[in-house]
Amino acid sequence: MPWKLSELDYSVPDELADKIRIGHLVKIPFLKKEIFGIVSGFTDGKSGVNPDKIKKISSIEMVQPALSSLQLAFLSDMSEFYRTSLGFLLKGNLLPLQKRKLAKLNDAAPPAKITNKKISGKPVFFLYDAPADKLKFFIDEIKDADGQILLLVPELPDIETWKIIMPPDLLEKTIFVTGELGNKELFSLWMQIWLGEKKIIIGTRRALFLPWFNLQKIFLDDEGNPDYKSWDMAPRFHTRDAAMFLARHHQARLYLMSHTPSVETYFFCKQKTYDGWEKLEKIPALKNLPEIIDMRSERKGGNYNFLSEELVRKIIDNKRGDIFLFVNRRGSASYVGCRDCGNVIKCPKCGFTLTYHEAGNLLKCHYCGYTEPMRSHCAACGGVNMTMYGVGTQQVENSVRKLLKPGDGRIVIRIDSDNNDLKKLAIAGNKIIIGTQLAWPYADWKKIGLMAFLDFDTPLFIPEYKIAENLWQMLRDAQMRLEPAIDFILQTNHPDHQLIRALSSPGVFYEEQLKERRIMQYPPYKFLLKLSCGHKDKALAGKESARLKAALLSLTKDQKSIKINGPFEASPYYYGGQYWQVILAKISFEDYKKNTKLILSAVPETWKADPNPGSILYQ
Repeated sequence: MPWKLSELDYSVPDELADKIRIGHLVKIPFLKKEIFGIVSGFTDGKSGVNPDKIKKISSIEMVQPALSSLQLAFLSDMSEFYRTSLGFLLKGNLLPLQKRKLAKLNDAAPPAKITNKKISGKPVFFLYDAPADKLKFFIDEIKDADGQILLLVPELPDIETWKIIMPPDLLEKTIFVTGELGNKELFSLWMQIWLGEKKIIIGTRRALFLPWFNLQKIFLDDEGNPDYKSWDMAPRFHTRDAAMFLARHHQARLYLMSHTPSVETYFFCKQKTYDGWEKLEKIPALKNLPEIIDMRSERKGGNYNFLSEELVRKIIDNKRGDIFLFVNRRGSASYVGCRDCGNVIKCPKCGFTLTYHEAGNLLKCHYCGYTEPMRSHCAACGGVNMTMYGVGTQQVENSVRKLLKPGDGRIVIRIDSDNNDLKKLAIAGNKIIIGTQLAWPYADWKKIGLMAFLDFDTPLFIPEYKIAENLWQMLRDAQMRLEPAIDFILQTNHPDHQLIRALSSPGVFYEEQLKERRIMQYPPYKFLLKLSCGHKDKALAGKESARLKAALLSLTKDQKSIKINGPFEASPYYYGGQYWQVILAKISFEDYKKNTKLILSAVPETWKADPNPGSILYQ
């Protein structure tokens, strides 16, 4: 079928009437050619449409249905909720269709049959503090299952972790699915799933779109991981939300596993919406609590460097493994400003602070790409006392290289969006890794002898409701991954921040977060729908946003459970040659799916829709 379209009406020829079923792959006439289509449903022919004007299905291409009616219902729900064409989702679920592959499917045995054994119920949360715990829980929960099992992980490296910890007998029964697979390999795995040859599937979000005929249990590992949210391309879904849709349509049981629950999961367990609250009544502090270094005291002692004296000593002396210096921002410094008048150099296009890059001696905007030479004097006061604030990966790399004595032998590796040295990680010997979050999944955590968060404070005061939670997840994840008794340093200007205090008393973090979100009516108290639109003309961007807000207010005027906020400027406001505006809908969880679809019905195609966004302001 045309993948950008949703559904088209065709009539069934008499000779196919007794054979055709929902989920069948068929050939249909479209324009001047024949294309593939999937049968999504039947009508009684009394719709008022002249049957003579409806084209007929040409043929059934597969003896057995390619997709179950349950999976089709899931795809239709995803299509409507995330405003993505059903054809596009079907294409991802079916893989490239070729005559040779279809013949192979038709020559094979019938696909797995749907059983009557349904085990749906409340989602179950399981808290673990070691990989062995989650493996045991997983094995215990699937030992009596006779249907398909799906285990979802946040990123590709997490699949390798499961391959390492799983026993050989279980590995033989398991298929691993990611978006990195080629068409040939993916078709082979697709066929094994369709035929029911292997029933345990572990994969990234790509694994949601497979030929499920007898799906009984779905596991979401590390459920609080922010990488489960797809933000850069449609459909912009959170894997946890999509897994809930999938579980509901297939009547499968959903299990949420994590060493650090998301704030939403903590809340829904507490409300008994999920099973597993007894696990969260006292969330244990993880091992490897970091050593907190107050950078204010460092400056009082005359150290104005971004590396504390204690960290410098340990970088020089620690030779028992790799060193991982985590930086929250790439570049050489977070921003450049004048010490005399306090003026900060900002991008003339989008208004964001410019970041200094030593390579080329440039100031660069990481949002719109604007660059200019490093300034020698202040444009506001004319002063020449320009300085760099914050810390960037290039700056750290240069400082670390200067610390190392000749003949040290350790390789310094920088990993960020400007410089990807992943291949160097395979070189033998101890390394010093300076990286942003891009380095996180690729570091060999068992080899790390020292880890430090250099600029812990950078994200804490950004006005985004999930910033603190994302940093909390990273800190706890580092604690979880690091070997016992490893040096772990956290440099901060705010040692009394509740996030730091909560490391030894995790419940404090969750209760404080819930207080803040209750006031602002953010999740888990309301479901958020973010709508954003850009226009080359600033005035027209404002007019279009005002028009849509007025339309949404009129549409929802009788819906007390829906609040429309905005429009407000996105961050960055000017991006990709356009001015961006955001409208935010806060929707009560009662009938949130129905009301989200109601709002989307009035939103023009030129607007981006992002249900359950990971960010409110940022693109």
